[in-house]
Amino acid sequence: MKIRFCLIFIMITVLTSCDSASKEERIYTEIDAPAEIAEHAYKFAELYEQSDTEYLLGGQDAVRSIKIDCSGLVIMCYKYALVDTKYQLLVSDMTANDMFQKASTHIDKADLKKGNLIFMGEPDNSSVTHIALFEKLEGGRIHFIDSTQKDTDGDGINDIDGVTHRDYSEDDTRFKAFGRMRLKY
Repeated sequence: MKIRFCLIFIMITVLTSCDSASKEERIYTEIDAPAEIAEHAYKFAELYEQSDTEYLLGGQDAVRSIKIDCSGLVIMCYKYALVDTKYQLLVSDMTANDMFQKASTHIDKADLKKGNLIFMGEPDNSSVTHIALFEKLEGGRIHFIDSTQKDTDGDGINDIDGVTHRDYSEDDTRFKAFGRMRLKY
């Protein structure tokens, strides 16, 4: 009887100690974000665009705020899209280059779907320094939403400041790569 009680106690202890492991300690599977999650993320980017946002390096504010940078926009849009799902982001704060190197599956331009990732950088450099959410490829132009700050006409005043919808020729050398966000499942 004593041995049986000890075995039951040990089994209960082992089972409850395994169950109490934190989420970070649990084993998870990495997957590409399903298309519906990516589309939801894009819809949140549209909300940011309509919310009179401003660009702020390192910004990752919630929709109620108005300052956010490019990687913060992507992270926040995916965080919102993942609410009430079984998925989680790999990391809650990443630069565009980190997402390119560690949190995305690289895909061909032809495989892009709404909400997928566009990795960008300076035309004369191969480094990824910017990220956007893909909308569509139409008429030889890639349409996307991003957050940036730019003086487009050289007058010293930022013509673009915050989350905007833009498009570039699909052959623009600022496009470095395309990808799908990786998630924990």
